[in-house]
Amino acid sequence: MGGRWKGVNRLSSLRSARIRMTLSQRDLAREAGVTQKTIVDLELGRIEPRLQTMRKIAAALGIEPLEIDEFRKAIEVKVAA
Repeated sequence: MGGRWKGVNRLSSLRSARIRMTLSQRDLAREAGVTQKTIVDLELGRIEPRLQTMRKIAAALGIEPLEIDEFRKAIEVKVAA
């Protein structure tokens, strides 16, 4: 990961960010305009998020996409490609 994202606060996972905001998967999905299945699959690592989806979910949580580990990893992969 290196120093590229140094100084960016991060949470341990999408799930922890959602729980910290006291949102159910269903509520977060509704707020973000995505399906509950998308939230479930992201939390379980079954799918890699699209940039637009990361932005929607992060906005619904009131944080930046880079503050969510799964999103940070996906962004690093996209940047490296």
